Amino acid sequence: MALVKFSINGVDFTDCIKRGSLLWSRYDLEKDGSGRSLDTYMHRHRLGQKRKLKMECRRLTDTRARQLALALDPETVTVTYNDMKLGITTKTFYGTELNGGIWGVLNNVLYWDGIDFDLTEV
Repeated sequence: MALVKFSINGVDFTDCIKRGSLLWSRYDLEKDGSGRSLDTYMHRHRLGQKRKLKMECRRLTDTRARQLALALDPETVTVTYNDMKLGITTKTFYGTELNGGIWGVLNNVLYWDGIDFDLTEV
């Protein structure tokens, strides 16, 4: 059985991902002219397939949340993750949005909660 794996540019963030929230999807890139014709026939001209990852983090300390935010900051990132089709694999992704809210302070430590983000394969 493969273990859950999630790293960005070689830094392991597996511990940050909320259980059951790493969502994987595959989508097709279609050539111009793809689609349904008037006779309702679907004309498929697939150029390729790409991956999209959606995830939500468990509650993180301010330090760990910053590490994640900094790791996701570059224009593109190299991500190692569990791919439904390929198993543990590494691909290049980009992200356009990172969301989260301050949960509060406990024992003089600031925590973030509800951090979520999407990554799309380049």
